[in-house]
Amino acid sequence: MDSEKKLVNRVHYNVDKFYDENYRITTKQMDGYPIGEHGMKLYQHIDDEGNAIYSNDQGEYIYNHKQALNIYQNNNGRFEGGRQHDPKYNDENAKYQIYTFGCSWTYGWDIPQNQTFTHLLGDENTAVHNYGAGGTGLDFAVKTLSEVYIPQSRRQIFIITVPHFFRRTWFDDDGVVLKAWQVKEQTNINEYNNYYNFLHNYELLNRFVGRDKIIWGTWDMDLPRDKFDVFFERIDYTDDGLHPGPKSHKQYADRLKNVLQDRFK
Repeated sequence: MDSEKKLVNRVHYNVDKFYDENYRITTKQMDGYPIGEHGMKLYQHIDDEGNAIYSNDQGEYIYNHKQALNIYQNNNGRFEGGRQHDPKYNDENAKYQIYTFGCSWTYGWDIPQNQTFTHLLGDENTAVHNYGAGGTGLDFAVKTLSEVYIPQSRRQIFIITVPHFFRRTWFDDDGVVLKAWQVKEQTNINEYNNYYNFLHNYELLNRFVGRDKIIWGTWDMDLPRDKFDVFFERIDYTDDGLHPGPKSHKQYADRLKNVLQDRFK
């Protein structure tokens, strides 16, 4: 019984620590996952020789980005983490308050904040808040949305851009949380369960928040188009050859503006 109780306590501790504080607990040496408790938010910047290096919330330099769940690039030379605060369209009294959620495609990896689709949606009547977090899945977006959702507000509009639908939060048997994009290659979850996980989170938000308040987008070709309002097409690339470039963000913003105009304005 003592061993069972210890296991239950460890399960609760590891999951609570991740959910409430964004910390990973590692009890044995793993590649890129040092033993101990580590905050899973890192900030990337480029040194004088063009190398990507990372620091944590305490300003300590980290040389293996696998320690992190979410990696943010510095904004204008500052380690600010996310891009929730837009440099221009941030009026809390604006008629419309748009919140965007998703992965690095939403965050705008390797492009300036003022070229992201989130920023391009802002205007004198619209404040924008970019909650994109690299390497995450829909379940992380649902969690984050729940932290900013104001039920009585009539000004909030949510745009959720769904990554690959197999992405999800997952703990291995030692209680170590994996990156969402690692789950498919390190687990045996079949496509039925992957799609169920997507559908569950999708319908959960529609029913509790309201389908009319949510604009659904995706870049995953394997998801049914009839559940989405707009598709994020990659028509150019950033320097890493993986993420959508400025033209892609502009096209996606224009498509979103059409939906916004039809539904809200």
